[in-house]
Amino acid sequence: MLRVRVLEEWQRILIEISGEISYSAQSMSQLCVQISESCVYGKKFWSDIARKVEEKDAGLPGEFWREHLSEYKYMELLSAEDKNIIYQFGGSFGTLDIYSQINEIELFEKRLEQNLSEARQKMVEQKKVCIFMGVISGMMTGICLF
Repeated sequence: MLRVRVLEEWQRILIEISGEISYSAQSMSQLCVQISESCVYGKKFWSDIARKVEEKDAGLPGEFWREHLSEYKYMELLSAEDKNIIYQFGGSFGTLDIYSQINEIELFEKRLEQNLSEARQKMVEQKKVCIFMGVISGMMTGICLF
């Protein structure tokens, strides 16, 4: 369930970044600060990225993206494909012109949406197994007590 929530947050972030790139003239650091303020799971990650972007001669986020993702504690919950999408997004974040960046974000959104629907489906299946196991455990306990 937590994987689904983390993926939903990343999806919301991609939508927010796309909108901000399209309609505002914020700097990269301002955008990262804004994202960090609206995050639940990635607050520290995005504030670290914002701080690093603000440093003089720090470079673009893609250059230190992986370094900060290694400190992102929710990465261990994600599948290899989820991680790959996030790594690839970070590698191109802030490096392209506006229209290319928007198109690239839309591509990542679609890939993330597929993974999110798969994660939701697995969550439903696991929920059924947990309920079934709970019922069986209760029945076994009842039998053992007689």
